Amino acid sequence: MSNKLHFWIGSAILILSLSIVLIIITAFKFLPPRLPLFYSLSWGEIQLATHQQFLILPASIGIVAILNLLLAWQLHPSQSFFKKLLLLSSVTAGLILTIAFTKIVLIFV
Repeated sequence: MSNKLHFWIGSAILILSLSIVLIIITAFKFLPPRLPLFYSLSWGEIQLATHQQFLILPASIGIVAILNLLLAWQLHPSQSFFKKLLLLSSVTAGLILTIAFTKIVLIFV
């Protein structure tokens, strides 16, 4: 795969992250003040997060995408397998976190 394709896929992931931020900002008034986010913690109030803490999801998508793009650009062209692996991990992380975001928001819509 070419660097141009890596750039466009990475850009799409970053745009996805920004769109989640916009959804959080616009849906702020329709969502309850605290949302369930920390499911690994014991049941109750401790699982709930504020809207600002909910921005962890798009920030994670963006950080993973940027780091993987930077690493992929630093690799030698002969290491295309690792470049594809980094791109795939960015897409996978973006999809998983977007699905988690969507499922949480759809609980309250």
